[in-house]
Amino acid sequence: MAVQKGQLFANWTTRKQIVVSWSLILSVTIIHSLVPLVRSYTRLFYELPYAQANGQYIQGSDDALFVLGWLVLMTAIRATIIGCVYEFVTRLRVMSRKASMRFAEQAFLLTYDFTSFSMGMNILVNSSYWLNFEELWSTWPSREISGELKWYYLVQLAFWLQQLLAINLEKRRKDFGQMFLHHCVTSFLMYVAYAYRWTNVGNVILCIMDVVDFLLPLAKMLKYLHFEAACNTMFGIFLTTWLVARHGIYVKLCWSIYRDVPRVMPFACYSGETMELETDPSKLSRWRYFDPFFDQKGTICLDRNVKSIFLGLLLMLQVLSIVWFGMIIKVALSMLNGEGASDTRSGDEDEGGEDEEEEEEEEECEARSNGKPTQSANGKAKASGSEAPSRQTGLFQRGGIRVPGSRDRKELIGRVGCNG
Repeated sequence: MAVQKGQLFANWTTRKQIVVSWSLILSVTIIHSLVPLVRSYTRLFYELPYAQANGQYIQGSDDALFVLGWLVLMTAIRATIIGCVYEFVTRLRVMSRKASMRFAEQAFLLTYDFTSFSMGMNILVNSSYWLNFEELWSTWPSREISGELKWYYLVQLAFWLQQLLAINLEKRRKDFGQMFLHHCVTSFLMYVAYAYRWTNVGNVILCIMDVVDFLLPLAKMLKYLHFEAACNTMFGIFLTTWLVARHGIYVKLCWSIYRDVPRVMPFACYSGETMELETDPSKLSRWRYFDPFFDQKGTICLDRNVKSIFLGLLLMLQVLSIVWFGMIIKVALSMLNGEGASDTRSGDEDEGGEDEEEEEEEEECEARSNGKPTQSANGKAKASGSEAPSRQTGLFQRGGIRVPGSRDRKELIGRVGCNG
């Protein structure tokens, strides 16, 4: 029963995302328009805080409200795009209901990732650190950043927090454990980089990630549309881009942190407000490493410990990328051997049967919660108080936290393979 209630809550939150998120946005907008006394607070959800006279911006605690506002807006945009695309594809009847939902989810990711990649590359190409990683460290610990970079970075942080929220609210999938870890590390890494004023480094990392992230949804969408030749071509481009970006440029950036940071950025502590070197050890708190997270005017330090933590988080993401790349290589090898992605799974027919059984079980679960009799696939009525079939428990258990393994590889094959 607990499993059924959890599934019903997941289904409810998924269905109500559009209503709840847009209602919150509309409510704040109305209050902002009609109640002038609270505008100094409500504007923080819409406007970048801490603007300076020279047109630059600094960091501060009010940035959290801007991120929160965009988290709600991102939820609304995501749910709206997925809902509209799902309805459109479902009416065309070109794929199953489950495939239509997956297609709609990939449509949102393609839209967002391509947009964010384009914006990030525009900032990167026009920066002093374009094609020169040493310049990433030369201006630290400068407190001011451009409005464009700050807006881009905080919206990206809101997106990753929204992704973390989505995978916990919606029905869990086989790769939940890996994705949950990835989203947690990415969000925390972005927060650390923002607090320690390494937003330029974050810009480079996000561009490296986004160039892969919009190619993968495109390949998946071609797969769902059964454009096998185009999907195979896009999969090859995706594979090559992944190797160059995430295991070439990304590793080069990590090496620059290890080699260049101690040389270009001497280990020392600075005043968070004046950027002047702190020469009096008595002014340094034992909690100085946490100052940037709570007090932007407090001490900001760089030493071997800070560098190791930042580099360690980056290498943790690299380990996840290596695990996923190994799975992708297995998919590519099976395709080159002519087996096709579907040959390594249970088969198209089994997959379709599983979709139908899954939908029946969800409908049965909802009916039981309302005290209604349910109808099985063979036409026999079931009492609402009867126990769930054993396969239902297995179905929900499959969404638990998993370590990389053969079942995860099959899931990945189903997600990126072009013959499945």
